[in-house]
Amino acid sequence: MKRLHGLILAAAALSFAAPEALAQQKVNLSFGTVGIGSAWYNYGAGMADLVKPKLPAGSSIDVLPKAGGVGNIKLIQSGEMDLGISFAVTSAEGCGGFGAFNEKQTKVRGLIGGLDIYYFGTFVTKKSGVTSWEEIAAAKNKFHLLTTRAGGTGEQGVRQVLALLGSSKEDVAKKGGMIEATERTGTAESIKDGQAHGWAHVVTKGHPAATQLVTLNEMIMIPLSDAIIKGMVEKNGWAASAIPANTFKGQTGPVKTVMAVSNILVSSAVSDDVAYTFTKTIIENADKLPKIHAALGDFDPKRAAEPEMNGNCPLHPGAIKYYKEAKILK
Repeated sequence: MKRLHGLILAAAALSFAAPEALAQQKVNLSFGTVGIGSAWYNYGAGMADLVKPKLPAGSSIDVLPKAGGVGNIKLIQSGEMDLGISFAVTSAEGCGGFGAFNEKQTKVRGLIGGLDIYYFGTFVTKKSGVTSWEEIAAAKNKFHLLTTRAGGTGEQGVRQVLALLGSSKEDVAKKGGMIEATERTGTAESIKDGQAHGWAHVVTKGHPAATQLVTLNEMIMIPLSDAIIKGMVEKNGWAASAIPANTFKGQTGPVKTVMAVSNILVSSAVSDDVAYTFTKTIIENADKLPKIHAALGDFDPKRAAEPEMNGNCPLHPGAIKYYKEAKILK
């Protein structure tokens, strides 16, 4: 009986020790951003450097140069990715099951919202003679516009703007123009070589690809009309905004457009401990984020748990635990 009692006590001790032991097991996380040369890729790499030392020894964070706002959500849902950056406007579609998504992405959870401010920006060469989206839709001078690949929020915004103008990529092509997906890293050179006349994407101050674009080429930024802005806000969940003067080279005045904020999403399969650690590390190192990228200077940790900053996606329990400890959530 004494031996049996001892075995029972030993088993009980192991059962209580198991969570601690599991917590110390290394984890290998995949973190989706978007293409190399993007601000998001820089975000991911910098944040991984902050978080990795706080994880169990031997852990890794693989920062992936894919798949954009829509694509990252789908990869988290399918189990191919653990974390991903998106936009709150896109996250709302994913967790709500509308827009670019045919059904609710039930395995997606919010982690950290409101990282920055991203503007829908349209850059065109001065010599193209194009000054409005109406002219792009009409394929003026056989205008050739570059944007991101399908699955990226820039491409999503382009489709939405064209739809509000009663047009589409196919309609533009029929009129002799072109809307083409391309990699960010080749955009500035393609326009410099005369292979394209403009680029539309979501950008923020210090955006690497946009900065290179306006450095190598004489570009102007064209605004969205009041009617398009109204439609983007009411139908597609963006927010009305203006890109402040001198955000980019050659942009001497504010440019009316719409904006979205970036957020970090995580799979419901990621452990509470890992979600807690990731959230805690980023929030408590908010002062270091602008060193990763200037746009992260807009991040307000006090708003990181707000529903609208996370696309109304349910927060991960591990994130909730930290936010309550930090009194960000009640």
